[in-house]
Amino acid sequence: MASSSSSSSIKFIEKALLATGSFALSYTDPDQKWLIRKHLTSFLQDYPNFELSTDTFNHNNGSKVQLFSLEGSLRIRSSTTQLPTVQLTIWIHENYPITPPLVFINPDSIPIRTNHPFVSSSGFTNSRYIETWEYPRCNLLNFIRNLKKVLANDHPFVLTDSIPTRNQSISRPEALDRLATSLHYDVLTIMERSEEEIENLWKLQSEMKQRSESVNTIITELENERETLKVRALNLKDPTDVLENWAETNYRKLTSMDDDMGIEEMFEIESEVEGLAEDDAIEDVFRVLEEAAARGELEIGSYLKQVRVLAREQFFVRQNRLKIESFHI
Repeated sequence: MASSSSSSSIKFIEKALLATGSFALSYTDPDQKWLIRKHLTSFLQDYPNFELSTDTFNHNNGSKVQLFSLEGSLRIRSSTTQLPTVQLTIWIHENYPITPPLVFINPDSIPIRTNHPFVSSSGFTNSRYIETWEYPRCNLLNFIRNLKKVLANDHPFVLTDSIPTRNQSISRPEALDRLATSLHYDVLTIMERSEEEIENLWKLQSEMKQRSESVNTIITELENERETLKVRALNLKDPTDVLENWAETNYRKLTSMDDDMGIEEMFEIESEVEGLAEDDAIEDVFRVLEEAAARGELEIGSYLKQVRVLAREQFFVRQNRLKIESFHI
């Protein structure tokens, strides 16, 4: 690495540009070398505190080049206060001035603020001046002057007010930088709100899914209950038919009965209805025993024993009903 003081900067630039072999820089075009000499000289006249040197720069693609390097502190001042000094490292690109310089902020002991619009966490700066770089309109000195205004508007170490005062006169590039800064933070705010809204929508979706599952469970229970009611309705059909037959058979008797007719004579086939009630009662007991066995509340041995007893009793009840029905036929 070679370095020079401000008094011998021009000699150092010329010597570095004329170097050959392993010390040769990556600037090959003679016109380009003359422009680099001119721009570096102008820059060091305005910023004599920067030190000029040559060193190896590693590109992201792995290629290595020998470039001019400038290191120094940039004093930043807003309209009201003095802000922290920013330490810069400037690399003069091998295609300069067609390609803009590479500028890095050295955070030292102060970390760079997150989500800065123009400075990444690694310190690389990428302002609108760089994005809209166009030679010969743009050059190194004007870029650093613009960078000072950008950093004064939005400092990388401390949060500053990015809104200019009403009476403050600013240039078009600075106005664009301020607008870009404002838009950057507006986008961040919108993104944060969008993330919150998306999170709330995810929660709402989860809640709706739970409610949907609850509704499906209720629908399933209602379907089961409807099927149970259908079975019970079918079971009640036979007793209903018996009662209808009884009413049809005994209608005339009931309408023309004498005052001396007893209650037993009016309902002489009550035993048939009673048999149906006993049969239904036994069926209900069967159902209760089956449910208790399914829940494990009744041992299988006791279940089978009681089922056998009830089945025997139901057999005799139904036999009695058949006898009564055949008698009336």
